[in-house]
Order: sequence, then structure tokens, then C-alpha cells
Amino acid sequence: MLLRHAFFFVTALITAVPAAAETVHFVTEEFPPFSFSRGGIASGALPEIVNATCGLLQWHCEIEVLPWRRALQQAEDGEVDGIFTVIQSPARRKEFLITPMVVTSGYDFYTLRSNHFQFTQPDDLRGRQIGVYGPSGTSFVLQESLKNTPDVDIKLVTNNHRLLLMLNAGRFGEKGLVLLNRDVARHLIEHEYLYALRNAGHLTSISYGIGFSRKRVSPVKFQAFNRGLNTLRNNGQLATIVQRYGLQPAN
Repeated sequence: MLLRHAFFFVTALITAVPAAAETVHFVTEEFPPFSFSRGGIASGALPEIVNATCGLLQWHCEIEVLPWRRALQQAEDGEVDGIFTVIQSPARRKEFLITPMVVTSGYDFYTLRSNHFQFTQPDDLRGRQIGVYGPSGTSFVLQESLKNTPDVDIKLVTNNHRLLLMLNAGRFGEKGLVLLNRDVARHLIEHEYLYALRNAGHLTSISYGIGFSRKRVSPVKFQAFNRGLNTLRNNGQLATIVQRYGLQPAN
């Protein structure tokens, strides 16, 4: 009888202890206002969305801000669970399970105000040098757009901040252009006072989601995150977060 009571007592203690919270490790990049580091803490629209989703699921989520190449390599190697921001491209779909898109933006050309160029079609870019952040989703879209346009010199630059500073300093020549996410460009121009630069035309719209490593994350776990994300979308919290940063939620 004593043994039976002891057994039930221990069983009750075990079942009373909550299961350990799911731990999920994300990496992202300096991509304001979508994601950035503030005092060593991942901030911006996408980290807020990820943290809100993890809160709903009662997951413990860690977000680390790294240079993009390092973040992407870790995610592709399965060293971390997830990465953002990601676009729907063949290369990204091969490596990652990608959530429904959460925010939409666009890729625009920028140039010096002294340059009167205005983009209307890919042939306008013949004979020009174009700077772009890459390798990245932006550089992928640019290269795809110029498949049938010869004599375009594409220069990859390792971050968006440096890209705009180089344009501002005339490093791409008198006819030089850069292609940049318009919301990132707006943020950097305002914060760095780069008012010698102007928008020179729209290339395409783009949407971003959150990628989960196929090597590390099961479809069941991925779908659980998607359900939490969908709850945020349905209750309006996702749109509230995105709009707080001057961004547009994806449909």
C-alpha cells in the first residue's frame, strides 16, 4: 500500500512539472526597419513578429543579428533553426521551409540628384554600372531581371549602408545606380542624411517571410509556427507591428 501511494505521488509530481519550452534559434541581419540590432537586442518588424509568434506558442526563441553571409551559411548548414528575411526563390526554397509572406515592399533604383536617369524598362540599364547588396535576394532579382539585357556591370556590395555611402560618394560613376529595398533606402537616407540621393524608378515588388532549415526543423514544428503566425494575422497584431515601422503587411 505504501509503495502504491509512493508511486502515485511521484507520478503526480512528474505530470505536474510543465514540459520544457521549445527552444528555437533564429538568425537575421542588419536590414532596418525589417530587422536590426539595438543595444545588442534584435529589433525591428520581423523580430517583433517572431517573438510574438513564439509567445503564443510558449516557445523560447533566440534571435541573433549577424552579417548576412554568415547568417545564411549557418541556416543552410542547419546550425540554427530559422532565418529572416527570405524571399520565395528557388535557392531559398531548396534550403528552407518558408512561411507565408508577412511583409511586402519593393526594389527601387537610386542615384545622385545630379543624374537625371529614370528607370522604365531593363533596356534603360545598358552601359550602366549598378551596385546591389549581395549575394542576396535583391541581387538575385536584379540578375533575373537583366537576363536579356547585355552590357550591364553589376557590383556586389556586402551591406546596404555601405552601398548607399558609395553611391553618395560617386563610386559608381556619373551614370551609376544602386538597386535597394525602398524601405531600407528610406530608413538609411533619413538616418544618414543622404539627401544628395533620389529614387530613380521602381523595378519590382517583393515580399518577405521566415525560413526554417530543412536540415533541422520538422514539418510538424514548421506548421506549428505557421499556425501561430496565422493567429497574429487574423487578430490584427501582425499588421499593427508591421505598420508601426512604416511597412506594409503582405496579403
